Amino acid sequence: MTFLKNLLFRHSKGITDYFSDALRVYAFQGEEDARWAAIVAARVAGKRQRKFMSDRLSRMMSNVLKHHPDKSTRKLMADRLSSLQQEIAPRNGGVKDAREEKEKLSRLNEEYMGCLHRADPSIFRRKYPKFF
Repeated sequence: MTFLKNLLFRHSKGITDYFSDALRVYAFQGEEDARWAAIVAARVAGKRQRKFMSDRLSRMMSNVLKHHPDKSTRKLMADRLSSLQQEIAPRNGGVKDAREEKEKLSRLNEEYMGCLHRADPSIFRRKYPKFF
């Protein structure tokens, strides 16, 4: 039982890390595939995990607004994060919606979808090391 519990915890943590890294890439780079990766990661997360993700997104938005030196970039990043916050907010979508969002991510970026499936966030750090 402990093995299974540890496996599930690692997978859950991997999805949370995947979300955080996709979020960072989307905020700084504006990459639409990373946006969808974050949306789908939040969608497959449990209720408490999604709340944690939403809180992390809020903290990032607050940090950007307080500390980013360039005013126009600060506004752009805050707008990106705000739109993503609305997208991942808890809603009544079901399994069908999640499946459609996964399919969209697969069409946009199969590699991102494969990494999400494995709960492997390393793709974003390999692709965009300057953001980490």
